Amino acid sequence: MASAFERHGLDHLSASSINLFVAQPAMWAMQKLMGRRSMVGPAAHRGTAIEAGVEMGLFDPAAPVEACQEAAVGRFNQLTAFSADPAVEKERANIAPAVAIALAELRQYGIPEAADGNRQHRIEVQLPGVPVPFIGWLDFWFPEHGIIVDLKTQARLSSKISDPHARQGAIYHAAHGNAEIRFAYVTPQKMGVYRLEDPRTHLDRVVNIAQSIERFLSLSDDGAALTRSLSPDFDSFYWNDPAARAAAEEIWGQSLEAAPQA
Repeated sequence: MASAFERHGLDHLSASSINLFVAQPAMWAMQKLMGRRSMVGPAAHRGTAIEAGVEMGLFDPAAPVEACQEAAVGRFNQLTAFSADPAVEKERANIAPAVAIALAELRQYGIPEAADGNRQHRIEVQLPGVPVPFIGWLDFWFPEHGIIVDLKTQARLSSKISDPHARQGAIYHAAHGNAEIRFAYVTPQKMGVYRLEDPRTHLDRVVNIAQSIERFLSLSDDGAALTRSLSPDFDSFYWNDPAARAAAEEIWGQSLEAAPQA
Protein backbone atom coordinates (compact mmCIF):
# COMPACT_ATOMS: atom_id res chain seq x y z
CA MET A 1 0.00 0.00 0.00
CA ALA A 2 1.29 3.46 -0.91
CA SER A 3 2.25 5.70 1.99
CA ALA A 4 0.45 8.96 2.66
CA PHE A 5 3.46 10.78 1.23
CA GLU A 6 3.29 8.84 -2.02
CA ARG A 7 -0.45 9.39 -2.36
CA HIS A 8 0.23 13.13 -2.32
CA GLY A 9 3.15 12.89 -4.75
CA LEU A 10 5.84 13.53 -2.13
CA ASP A 11 8.83 11.27 -2.66
CA HIS A 12 11.20 12.85 -0.15
CA LEU A 13 11.53 15.29 2.73
CA SER A 14 14.17 17.87 3.58
CA ALA A 15 15.23 19.96 6.54
CA SER A 16 13.62 23.05 5.04
CA SER A 17 10.39 21.16 4.44
CA ILE A 18 9.94 19.90 8.00
CA ASN A 19 11.01 23.25 9.42
CA LEU A 20 8.40 25.04 7.30
CA PHE A 21 5.75 22.56 8.47
CA VAL A 22 6.59 23.44 12.08
CA ALA A 23 6.72 27.20 11.53
CA GLN A 24 3.91 27.70 8.99
CA PRO A 25 1.91 24.53 8.28
CA ALA A 26 -0.56 26.39 6.07
CA MET A 27 2.23 27.63 3.82
CA TRP A 28 3.77 24.15 3.80
CA ALA A 29 0.47 22.71 2.59
CA MET A 30 -0.02 25.48 0.03
CA GLN A 31 3.42 24.77 -1.44
CA LYS A 32 3.64 21.00 -1.15
CA LEU A 33 0.02 19.97 -1.72
CA MET A 34 -1.17 22.69 -4.08
CA GLY A 35 2.07 23.60 -5.84
CA ARG A 36 1.79 27.30 -5.07
CA ARG A 37 5.24 28.71 -4.55
CA SER A 38 6.27 31.99 -2.95
CA MET A 39 9.27 34.13 -3.75
CA VAL A 40 12.10 34.82 -1.32
CA GLY A 41 13.19 38.34 -0.47
CA PRO A 42 16.50 40.25 -0.58
CA ALA A 43 17.68 38.77 2.75
CA ALA A 44 17.56 35.25 1.31
CA HIS A 45 19.32 36.41 -1.85
CA ARG A 46 21.98 38.03 0.33
CA GLY A 47 22.60 34.64 1.93
CA THR A 48 22.88 32.92 -1.44
CA ALA A 49 25.30 35.59 -2.68
CA ILE A 50 27.54 35.45 0.38
CA GLU A 51 27.71 31.67 0.11
CA ALA A 52 28.75 31.99 -3.55
CA GLY A 53 31.58 34.34 -2.65
CA VAL A 54 32.77 32.20 0.26
CA GLU A 55 32.58 29.05 -1.86
CA MET A 56 34.76 30.68 -4.50
CA GLY A 57 37.35 31.67 -1.90
CA LEU A 58 37.46 28.28 -0.18
CA PHE A 59 37.81 26.17 -3.30
CA ASP A 60 40.39 28.60 -4.71
CA PRO A 61 42.58 29.65 -1.77
CA ALA A 62 44.64 31.86 -4.10
CA ALA A 63 41.62 33.97 -5.07
CA PRO A 64 41.85 37.49 -3.65
CA VAL A 65 39.16 38.31 -1.12
CA GLU A 66 38.19 41.29 -3.26
CA ALA A 67 37.47 39.00 -6.21
CA CYS A 68 35.28 36.79 -4.01
CA GLN A 69 33.41 39.85 -2.78
CA GLU A 70 32.88 41.05 -6.33
CA ALA A 71 31.55 37.65 -7.36
CA ALA A 72 29.17 37.62 -4.40
CA VAL A 73 27.79 41.08 -5.18
CA GLY A 74 27.44 40.09 -8.84
CA ARG A 75 25.41 37.05 -7.84
CA PHE A 76 23.18 39.22 -5.67
CA ASN A 77 22.66 41.67 -8.53
CA GLN A 78 21.55 38.81 -10.78
CA LEU A 79 19.06 37.51 -8.22
CA THR A 80 17.56 40.93 -7.50
CA ALA A 81 17.71 42.42 -11.00
CA PHE A 82 13.94 42.81 -11.25
CA SER A 83 13.19 43.42 -7.59
CA ALA A 84 11.55 46.65 -6.46
CA ASP A 85 12.03 45.79 -2.79
CA PRO A 86 13.53 48.79 -0.95
CA ALA A 87 15.64 46.41 1.17
CA VAL A 88 17.82 45.48 -1.81
CA GLU A 89 20.37 48.27 -1.30
CA LYS A 90 20.68 47.57 2.42
CA GLU A 91 21.28 43.88 1.84
CA ARG A 92 23.77 44.54 -0.95
CA ALA A 93 25.91 46.59 1.45
CA ASN A 94 26.08 43.63 3.86
CA ILE A 95 27.59 41.21 1.38
CA ALA A 96 31.24 42.24 0.96
CA PRO A 97 32.10 42.54 4.67
CA ALA A 98 30.42 39.22 5.46
CA VAL A 99 32.38 37.45 2.71
CA ALA A 100 35.66 38.80 4.08
CA ILE A 101 34.85 37.75 7.65
CA ALA A 102 33.71 34.26 6.64
CA LEU A 103 36.78 33.61 4.50
CA ALA A 104 39.14 34.73 7.26
CA GLU A 105 37.61 32.09 9.53
CA LEU A 106 36.85 29.22 7.16
CA ARG A 107 40.05 29.27 5.13
CA GLN A 108 41.72 27.88 8.24
CA TYR A 109 39.94 24.56 7.54
CA GLY A 110 41.66 24.12 4.20
CA ILE A 111 40.05 23.31 0.86
CA PRO A 112 36.68 21.52 1.03
CA GLU A 113 36.18 18.29 -0.84
CA ALA A 114 34.24 18.71 -4.07
CA ALA A 115 31.60 16.25 -5.22
CA ASP A 116 31.50 14.86 -8.74
CA GLY A 117 30.21 17.62 -10.98
CA ASN A 118 29.24 19.83 -8.05
CA ARG A 119 31.02 21.57 -5.22
CA GLN A 120 28.22 20.70 -2.81
CA HIS A 121 27.63 17.12 -1.68
CA ARG A 122 24.16 15.69 -2.06
CA ILE A 123 23.02 13.57 0.85
CA GLU A 124 20.15 11.13 1.00
CA VAL A 125 19.31 9.24 4.16
CA GLN A 126 16.44 6.98 5.19
CA LEU A 127 15.43 7.44 8.83
CA PRO A 128 13.71 4.65 10.78
CA GLY A 129 9.97 5.23 11.00
CA VAL A 130 9.83 7.59 8.00
CA PRO A 131 8.73 6.03 4.67
CA VAL A 132 10.46 8.56 2.42
CA PRO A 133 14.13 9.62 2.46
CA PHE A 134 15.56 12.97 3.47
CA ILE A 135 17.56 14.77 0.79
CA GLY A 136 19.88 17.73 1.30
CA TRP A 137 23.10 19.43 0.25
CA LEU A 138 26.22 20.00 2.33
CA ASP A 139 27.80 23.44 2.10
CA PHE A 140 31.40 22.52 2.95
CA TRP A 141 32.77 19.04 3.72
CA PHE A 142 36.28 18.75 5.17
CA PRO A 143 36.87 14.97 5.33
CA GLU A 144 40.46 15.30 6.56
CA HIS A 145 39.09 16.96 9.69
CA GLY A 146 35.84 14.98 9.77
CA ILE A 147 33.89 18.26 9.81
CA ILE A 148 30.85 19.46 7.88
CA VAL A 149 30.32 23.24 7.97
CA ASP A 150 27.01 24.86 7.08
CA LEU A 151 27.16 28.60 6.44
CA LYS A 152 24.34 30.82 7.68
CA THR A 153 24.12 34.58 7.17
CA GLN A 154 22.46 36.85 9.70
CA ALA A 155 21.86 40.48 10.49
CA ARG A 156 22.55 39.83 14.19
CA LEU A 157 24.82 37.08 15.40
CA SER A 158 23.22 34.10 17.12
CA SER A 159 24.73 32.90 20.39
CA LYS A 160 23.81 29.28 19.67
CA ILE A 161 22.49 26.95 16.98
CA SER A 162 18.77 27.45 16.42
CA ASP A 163 16.39 24.50 16.70
CA PRO A 164 15.59 24.46 12.95
CA HIS A 165 19.30 24.47 12.13
CA ALA A 166 19.94 21.77 14.71
CA ARG A 167 17.39 19.58 12.95
CA GLN A 168 19.15 20.21 9.66
CA GLY A 169 22.47 19.30 11.25
CA ALA A 170 21.02 16.12 12.73
CA ILE A 171 19.99 14.99 9.25
CA TYR A 172 23.52 15.67 7.97
CA HIS A 173 24.94 13.72 10.90
CA ALA A 174 22.65 10.78 10.13
CA ALA A 175 24.03 10.75 6.58
CA HIS A 176 27.66 11.08 7.76
CA GLY A 177 27.62 9.45 11.18
CA ASN A 178 31.29 10.07 12.00
CA ALA A 179 31.31 13.73 11.01
CA GLU A 180 31.17 16.68 13.35
CA ILE A 181 28.55 19.22 12.32
CA ARG A 182 29.33 22.92 12.71
CA PHE A 183 27.22 25.94 11.88
CA ALA A 184 29.09 29.08 10.87
CA TYR A 185 26.94 32.16 11.45
CA VAL A 186 28.26 35.31 9.79
CA THR A 187 27.14 38.93 9.93
CA PRO A 188 28.74 42.00 8.34
CA GLN A 189 30.52 42.61 11.67
CA LYS A 190 31.48 39.24 13.16
CA MET A 191 31.16 35.48 13.04
CA GLY A 192 30.41 32.59 15.37
CA VAL A 193 31.04 28.89 14.72
CA TYR A 194 29.13 26.42 16.89
CA ARG A 195 29.36 22.64 17.14
CA LEU A 196 26.14 20.66 17.09
CA GLU A 197 25.80 18.81 20.38
CA ASP A 198 23.68 15.69 20.88
CA PRO A 199 22.49 15.23 17.28
CA ARG A 200 20.57 12.11 18.34
CA THR A 201 18.07 14.16 20.33
CA HIS A 202 17.47 16.51 17.41
CA LEU A 203 17.13 13.56 15.04
CA ASP A 204 14.39 12.14 17.24
CA ARG A 205 12.57 15.45 16.78
CA VAL A 206 13.08 15.24 13.00
CA VAL A 207 11.43 11.82 12.95
CA ASN A 208 8.60 13.06 15.17
CA ILE A 209 7.86 15.95 12.80
CA ALA A 210 8.01 13.69 9.74
CA GLN A 211 5.53 11.33 11.37
CA SER A 212 3.26 14.27 12.20
CA ILE A 213 3.30 15.23 8.53
CA GLU A 214 2.45 11.65 7.61
CA ARG A 215 -0.51 11.60 10.04
CA PHE A 216 -1.74 14.91 8.60
CA LEU A 217 -1.49 13.63 5.04
CA SER A 218 -3.30 10.42 5.93
CA LEU A 219 -6.43 12.38 6.87
CA SER A 220 -7.38 12.86 3.22
CA ASP A 221 -6.14 12.25 -0.31
CA ASP A 222 -7.47 15.69 -1.24
CA GLY A 223 -4.55 18.10 -0.93
CA ALA A 224 -6.71 21.18 -1.41
CA ALA A 225 -9.06 20.11 1.37
CA LEU A 226 -6.14 19.48 3.70
CA THR A 227 -4.69 22.89 2.89
CA ARG A 228 -7.96 24.69 3.54
CA SER A 229 -8.31 22.88 6.87
CA LEU A 230 -5.38 24.95 8.15
CA SER A 231 -5.41 28.61 9.14
CA PRO A 232 -2.54 30.83 7.94
CA ASP A 233 -0.78 33.30 10.22
CA PHE A 234 -0.73 36.32 7.93
CA ASP A 235 1.18 38.42 10.48
CA SER A 236 4.23 36.24 9.90
CA PHE A 237 6.99 37.45 7.58
CA TYR A 238 6.56 34.20 5.66
CA TRP A 239 3.50 35.77 4.04
CA ASN A 240 5.06 39.10 3.09
CA ASP A 241 5.60 37.99 -0.50
CA PRO A 242 2.78 39.39 -2.69
CA ALA A 243 2.57 36.16 -4.70
CA ALA A 244 2.07 34.13 -1.53
CA ARG A 245 -0.65 36.46 -0.32
CA ALA A 246 -2.38 36.36 -3.69
CA ALA A 247 -2.33 32.56 -3.60
CA ALA A 248 -3.71 32.65 -0.07
CA GLU A 249 -6.55 34.87 -1.19
CA GLU A 250 -7.48 32.29 -3.82
CA ILE A 251 -7.21 29.35 -1.44
CA TRP A 252 -8.75 30.75 1.72
CA GLY A 253 -11.01 33.35 0.12
CA GLN A 254 -9.70 36.30 2.08
CA SER A 255 -8.85 39.74 0.79
CA LEU A 256 -5.39 40.50 2.08
CA GLU A 257 -3.13 43.52 2.15
CA ALA A 258 0.60 43.26 2.60
CA ALA A 259 1.67 42.99 6.21
CA PRO A 260 3.16 46.23 7.60
CA GLN A 261 6.93 46.16 7.95
CA ALA A 262 8.40 46.51 11.44
